[in-house]
Amino acid sequence: MNNRMKVFAAVGAVSAGLLVVVFLILFEVAQIAGNELGVHETWADGVLDEPMQPKTYFLFPGFLHTIYKYDMSSQVYVMNDRNSRDEFAEGRERDTYTVQSKEGQDLTISLNVRWRLDPKKIILIHKTIRRDFEEKILRPVLLREVKDAATIREAIVAYSGAGLVQLQLDIERRLTDPDGEVLRQGLIVENFVIEKISLDPEYSNEIKARQVAVQKELRAKQETLAALEEANKAEAESQADFKRFVVDAQRDKEVGVLEAQKRAEQQVLAAEAAKKQQVLEAEAERESGVLRAEAIIAIGNAEAEAQKVQLQAYAVEGADNFVRIEIARAIAEANKGVQGYIPESMTINVFTDRMLEAIERIVKPGRPTAGKSGG
Repeated sequence: MNNRMKVFAAVGAVSAGLLVVVFLILFEVAQIAGNELGVHETWADGVLDEPMQPKTYFLFPGFLHTIYKYDMSSQVYVMNDRNSRDEFAEGRERDTYTVQSKEGQDLTISLNVRWRLDPKKIILIHKTIRRDFEEKILRPVLLREVKDAATIREAIVAYSGAGLVQLQLDIERRLTDPDGEVLRQGLIVENFVIEKISLDPEYSNEIKARQVAVQKELRAKQETLAALEEANKAEAESQADFKRFVVDAQRDKEVGVLEAQKRAEQQVLAAEAAKKQQVLEAEAERESGVLRAEAIIAIGNAEAEAQKVQLQAYAVEGADNFVRIEIARAIAEANKGVQGYIPESMTINVFTDRMLEAIERIVKPGRPTAGKSGG
């Protein structure tokens, strides 16, 4: 019984081992990382048209499938003379590029390029290039574009400053051209940098001397311009002071004229006010005199009218006797104290008659007296 169990156990172990071997033969696990794309080839269909996106794939049977992984992250390719390669860069050990300038001077250029594979063309890259992209695609295009752009420039222009910047921009524009050779073959250039340009030492010294002379000339011009600017500034300040003085004088003059005009206008206004006051007083005085005259006339007219009315009152029938009586009473009152000598021929009746005649003349002037009518 124990032998049989051992036999069965051995058979089971062998069977399990065979199953594992079969599984490993028939199944394959492929994992595509996040920065990668995969290209899938099969025995029956060859290279499939769609790239494999980042994830884990189970392939059955595994021996019929082959997965090729491509790094899609940015890469750096350098062309310089550094002795040790940067771990993040690819390129030859010593690889500066020397070209001739427009006037025949050597330009030794150190440069670097950041690039990556075009995910839209990964199938084409797999079919045509597959590996060594820098040497097969990037480097040849770099050599041609750098040479074409540098040889049309003078060394002193391309060596530094704005000329160097423009040279770099021109090369980068050609490398990133959507219709350019690099992109057509499946590489995308993200950035291009010229690290430096080296010249022949003798020519470099000549350039430096020329630059020193230019700098001295520029400095002299700047100093001249500064002196001229200072002179112009002093002249401008003098002109400003003069104009300010003129403006102040003109202002003082105008202020004085305005003040004189103001005083004259005030005097005129005062004179006119005094004149108007005198006229008003004279008119008031005249109107007051007229009113007083009118009042006097009115009073006189009133008194005359009163006397007239009074006289008219005496003119009614029977008024003559009343008048005579009143006059007689007044005369008597006036002469009651008369004492002294009376003429001998003057009797009381004669005196009375004479007095009545006088009263009659007063009351009715022009009328014949009673004595005369009696003879």
